[in-house]
Amino acid sequence: SIGITVGSSVLMAMAIGRRDIAEAERILGQSFVLSAIAGAAFTTISLAFRHSLLAASGATGGIMPLALEYFTVIAGGSMLLFLLFPIFFAFNSQGDNKTVTLLFAVSTAINAILDPLLIFGWAGFPALGIAGAAYATLFSQALVLAAGLIILRKANMTVKLYFSRLGVRWASVKKVLNIGFPAALTNVVGPLSLAALTAIIASRFREAGAISFSIGFRAEFFAYLPAVGFGISALALLGQNTGARRFDRVRSAYRLSLALSFCAATLLGLLAAVFNRTIIGIFTRDPVVTDYARAYFLSVTFSYGLFAVAFVEINSLQGIGRSWGGFLLSLLRAAVAVPAVYLLLLVLRLPLLNGWLAVAAVNLLMAAVGYRLVWGSLRSMETQPSAWSEWSNIPEPQAVGAGTELEEPAAGRSPL
Repeated sequence: SIGITVGSSVLMAMAIGRRDIAEAERILGQSFVLSAIAGAAFTTISLAFRHSLLAASGATGGIMPLALEYFTVIAGGSMLLFLLFPIFFAFNSQGDNKTVTLLFAVSTAINAILDPLLIFGWAGFPALGIAGAAYATLFSQALVLAAGLIILRKANMTVKLYFSRLGVRWASVKKVLNIGFPAALTNVVGPLSLAALTAIIASRFREAGAISFSIGFRAEFFAYLPAVGFGISALALLGQNTGARRFDRVRSAYRLSLALSFCAATLLGLLAAVFNRTIIGIFTRDPVVTDYARAYFLSVTFSYGLFAVAFVEINSLQGIGRSWGGFLLSLLRAAVAVPAVYLLLLVLRLPLLNGWLAVAAVNLLMAAVGYRLVWGSLRSMETQPSAWSEWSNIPEPQAVGAGTELEEPAAGRSPL
């Protein structure tokens, strides 16, 4: 579903940039159809193989009945989540992330309120146990989905949802998958490389090494958040201006996104390094784990800004329609980091600090290669406009300058 929504979001942003609102609305409708198909497939497979999936994830003994009860409810209602993705990305492609933030906040608040009511049976609600948490999640998702659909049909939206546009055009689906499939693969590479690094570290430094890496990764997650925000913004900004063929503004938005994400993540990394003892103390008092984790915080954290830059570069490549470049950049990190850490720790038998330094060095490499990839892609798109227009079906539009308003849909068009 992530691949479908990312691909659809980029094509929507490009259509908005070239002022083809009708095409943007058609892509929005198509994204709902594709997400529904993916959701139906996921629901069917996950329910059919729920016992095997839970067993593979480690649910055994007394945990299995509880996990099965929760998973059955969540999987049965997973269509709601699949339909939420195109709503969130529809707002993002129009440059409206405030509404997305508000919807997320409302969903979280509703879930937090309903969880104890449905789990313990407070205030007259039935006591559903672990299943109550699942039902609370689905109910909050259903409310946010309804709210999102209503907002997308409001007159003041640049791109609106029309039920008459709920269809599929196979030529367009191919373009969605050309962007979305590598974007989905990108999200797979990261967890796999993380699991491989954890296994390598644990094989030499046992549980203490694995725990220290886990602590470091949790801190890295917070430094990762600014990159997520700026990366998603870059996805829309670069997509719109690519559609308008305003590569000067593509470059400006790209530079600004890099600068903001680098500064925010670097600041968080420095704070993590300065307060490393306090942060580590939240998770453990074990002296061995503390030593390993301190080595991480005094090395890898200084490359957080570079990691954030690389994340924005991946989103930028997706935003200009070069999603395979983003996948290759993510693959590069795994292809270099995993063998390097293996060589340093298991072959050369060097201290764990060397593994941490390798991770930091790979962040630098990834940021540098990503910068060249984005810049090279933009240069080729400018120097070979015919090839780009052929791929994306973009006519030669008039430049969308400052103060130029997007073309409004035809007056009197029915919302149905």
